[in-house]
Amino acid sequence: MKHSNHCRRTVNFNRNWKFIREDISGAEQKRFSDEGWETVCLPHTPRIESLHVDMHFQGICWYRKHFALDEADKGKKIFVEFEAAMHEASVWVNGKLKLNHKGGYLPFTIDITDDVDFGADHVIAVRLDNRNNGSIPPGKPLESLDFSYFGGLYRNVHFHVTEKLHVTDAIYAGEPAGGGIFVKYADVSQSSATVEVQTHVLNEHETAKKAKIVTTLLDKQGRQVETAESSVEAVSAGGAHTFVQTLTITKPQLWHPDTPYLYTLQTKIVEDGHTADEIRTRIGIRTISFSKEGGFVINGDSLVIRGTNRHQQFPYIGNAASDNAHYRDAKKLKEAGFNFVRLGHYPQAPAFLDACDELGLMAVEPVPGWQYCEEGEFQNIVRQNIRDMIRRDRNRPCVIMWEVSLNETYPGRKGATDEFFHECHLIAHEEYPGDQIFTSGDTMGRNKPAYVGYDVPYTLWNDETLSRPLEEVLPDKGGFDREYGDYEFGGHESTSRVPRDAGEQKLLLQAWNYQWSLNRNRGNKWSLGDASWVGIDHNRGCYPRLAECGVLDTFRLPKFVYYFYQSQRRAEIVHEHAESGPMVYIANYWMERTTPTKVVVFSNCDEVELFVNGKSVGARKPDQGPDTEYGERVTGYEVDYWLTDEEQHKWKDACVQGKTDAGDMKVFLHDGGNCRNLAQAPFTFTGVAYAPGELKVIGRIGGKEAAEHVVRTPLEPDTLSLRIDMSGKELSADGADFVFVYAEIKDANGTVVPSACDEVLFDIDGPAVIVGENPVRAEAGIATVLLQARETPGNITLIALTKGVRPTAIKLASVGCGAKF
Repeated sequence: MKHSNHCRRTVNFNRNWKFIREDISGAEQKRFSDEGWETVCLPHTPRIESLHVDMHFQGICWYRKHFALDEADKGKKIFVEFEAAMHEASVWVNGKLKLNHKGGYLPFTIDITDDVDFGADHVIAVRLDNRNNGSIPPGKPLESLDFSYFGGLYRNVHFHVTEKLHVTDAIYAGEPAGGGIFVKYADVSQSSATVEVQTHVLNEHETAKKAKIVTTLLDKQGRQVETAESSVEAVSAGGAHTFVQTLTITKPQLWHPDTPYLYTLQTKIVEDGHTADEIRTRIGIRTISFSKEGGFVINGDSLVIRGTNRHQQFPYIGNAASDNAHYRDAKKLKEAGFNFVRLGHYPQAPAFLDACDELGLMAVEPVPGWQYCEEGEFQNIVRQNIRDMIRRDRNRPCVIMWEVSLNETYPGRKGATDEFFHECHLIAHEEYPGDQIFTSGDTMGRNKPAYVGYDVPYTLWNDETLSRPLEEVLPDKGGFDREYGDYEFGGHESTSRVPRDAGEQKLLLQAWNYQWSLNRNRGNKWSLGDASWVGIDHNRGCYPRLAECGVLDTFRLPKFVYYFYQSQRRAEIVHEHAESGPMVYIANYWMERTTPTKVVVFSNCDEVELFVNGKSVGARKPDQGPDTEYGERVTGYEVDYWLTDEEQHKWKDACVQGKTDAGDMKVFLHDGGNCRNLAQAPFTFTGVAYAPGELKVIGRIGGKEAAEHVVRTPLEPDTLSLRIDMSGKELSADGADFVFVYAEIKDANGTVVPSACDEVLFDIDGPAVIVGENPVRAEAGIATVLLQARETPGNITLIALTKGVRPTAIKLASVGCGAKF
């Protein structure tokens, strides 16, 4: 590939990989013939999986890439960086073994400078093994794991060319609290902030070099805000030097979830008057703290953390998502009203965290793990994972906590000692010195929680009194509810696990569970915040059905509970790149019923008025009823992990039906209470007489209309319409990007028919393919396909057909995405 002679160049290395899903002897050799292998683009999954897969592909697969270098790169350093590979990777260059990497969630880099010749053909070969391996986090076998890790080269690969005098990569350098560029802040206020920058420079010339660092802070428009120039230092041959600089910023734009302002830090190595290296780092200036008395504070202001959890997977393709797809997920979670996301239970794609930085989603980044802590190699990899995830993401403003406890790995698990987790806490603080590093983790059952030392100890969702942190041993620390709203309502048969086509009553019950739990959480004065389980429905190895407790289903379509959370956002806050401001939503299909009904409205307005066929039912202020018990159990057993399958089914059915017979549970569903601790209570209308037609609600703020929502009684299916979910990013013609296309079965009034479940057949014309099922059965009136772009940009036409209604078509275009290897 021809290029201009810049001092540093990074090229996307995702195209034209050869792939085979079997173990092949000799495939690492340069002259091995891969002519019959499939040609794929990264990110890539080893096998397209079914929608409800539990045991996804496990085994050996190979990737090979042929490439040549340009003469202009002679004398430079050449690296290949893998963002991740699942989960044991062996990498060869021209038949030479370069690395064996264990762990599927963090990056690794190989230096191929001495392995290549110019003008010749070269081959990188990667052998991946994602079979169960107790030495590699998460450790537990797939069949007992409550999520799925899939496989493949499922993230990006990058090709880097630098001068021999260059800024290092923090993970590759392997320096505690060092390597690369490390940015910290001091004395942050609205009037000024001190930006401390440390830059690690490596000299791989055969002679010493004299160099200085010029660091410039650029604003959002690329204008210079401040600059600093170091003294000239001699960097010995083969040696390294860390330059430390300080910039003082007057009236800085501070990063906050409501105003996520990002600066760019431009770093130049200047040697003998010319630029030897240049790198840009996106940063957000902010300061944070956690305390029992003050809660969570950012830039001097208290803020309640209102979050959710997210697994990184998508239907059919597993974890092999494009950068744009990760952004679209982050945007949907932001628009749902969340200001925080827990990356359950592992570091996720850089692209997702890029989106969190841009959109104002705070995050906790967990070390990979789940109910497992074997001594030996496993724990050694955990230690290194903590270092690597901090080195990768320490400059991100969105990351406010580092979870170092291995999810749900309580005492009783082999190796899960206080000593080990205390060491994990200390490793994190060694990697990020100062007062802006906050470790978090489970304290349940720890013999010496104060000794373990987590800065932000977790509460636990099935701890009825929510007494964590333990008052007698952690009296000065607030707690964080890392998961709530799902398992405590019935285990694997939780009434929070509701598909979108479950019907109005079950969707309302799901919303009630999360409302009831959130209100309980917010009533604990020492609570720093919480994260619902979960943001998006996901697969899991331990169960053949999706975990359907998400506010969004696996196709990223919202359930009623999505709008409950949306109502918790502040109406006066308007975000630049996410839907925001006032909202109102009727959680009702307004279908035929024989008795007066309860109508639940979610809104962040201060008053709503409800209309049936144009006639006002009345205006209401937010609910203000008392807190109540969730329900009355008369069976004598608790709702927890240890319910039998029969008991779980019984519990779920009883909750939905509101039974009071012996052995059943009565749930006081949307009783007008359990809301006083919420940012915004729902509006519950009772005794509304049903009349087919239109149900409308108007939301008002200060007496002025601010939002409106209309629901119409669905009639028979009449039309089919197509809708594309772009969520702020065009479809990129890179061979990996994809969008969801929704075929909505509507009546003559344009209302989606929630009872429609017909199959929809899709046909496509243009540079794109449909991945996964086709035809697709509609769920609650909507059939969804995953449409993936080819590598050539162009116009795409998608046609949808189903019985009884007219076919329809929609057009879109995929766009070019820049140079790729």
